[in-house]
Formats: sequence, structure tokens, C-alpha cells
Amino acid sequence: NDYGLDEDDYRNPACIADNVGDNVGDIAGMGADLFGSFAESTCAALVLAASSPDLRGIWCAQMYPVLISSLGIVVGLLTLMVLGIFYKVKDMPDVEKALKGILVISTVLMTPVVIALSKWCLPEAFSMGAGY
Repeated sequence: NDYGLDEDDYRNPACIADNVGDNVGDIAGMGADLFGSFAESTCAALVLAASSPDLRGIWCAQMYPVLISSLGIVVGLLTLMVLGIFYKVKDMPDVEKALKGILVISTVLMTPVVIALSKWCLPEAFSMGAGY
């Protein structure tokens, strides 16, 4: 280059732009993979519910995967609202505790939601069809 900077020199604007691009790509790619897995598993559950003769006539059972996802979003928002009460982040070491706290709080909130939703939407017993 014209300024005598090495390619990997932190003062080189091209190096900075390359690192930023790499980081954004890594995060965006991971988010796209997560969303893809989430959407595919929800669609697969919808197809399975529609394939079951016992569940086909029950609207709530058909919507069960979507209801779990929707209530999971609500629980996630509640978790973020409650997080500040139990896990305050003041320094860098507090971040790990807060992330673990998010997992604990969301699990405690979501478990009874899934149990109640399962009891409300799904019949006591159902079959996926002959041979299953």
C-alpha cells in the first residue's frame, strides 16, 4: 500500500473493515442458522400434527407448535424485564451470571407454560396413524 502498513496492521483501514465484516458475517450467519432450524422444526411439527388422524380435527392441537413459539416470545420478553431485578450487570464478570440467569429464569417461566399448553391443546392419547 501507499503508506507502508502491513496488511494485518491494526492501523490499516482495510484490515479494520475486514475484521468488522468477518464478525458481522459470523453473527449474522449464526442467527440465520438458528432461525432456519427454528422455522424448520416448527413446520415439521405442524406437518406431523396435520398427519395425525387424532389431531387433525382439533384446531388447538394443530396450532400447538405455533402457540409454543408465540408464548416463548412472550416469556422471553418477560425474562428480559425480570432479569434486571435478579442479575444486575455492573462489570464484565457479571455478564456470564446474567446469561446463566436468563437461562434459569426463562426455564422457570416457560416450563409451566408448556405443561399447561400441553394439557389444554393435546388429547390424553393420540395416534400418528396405523403402524405408529
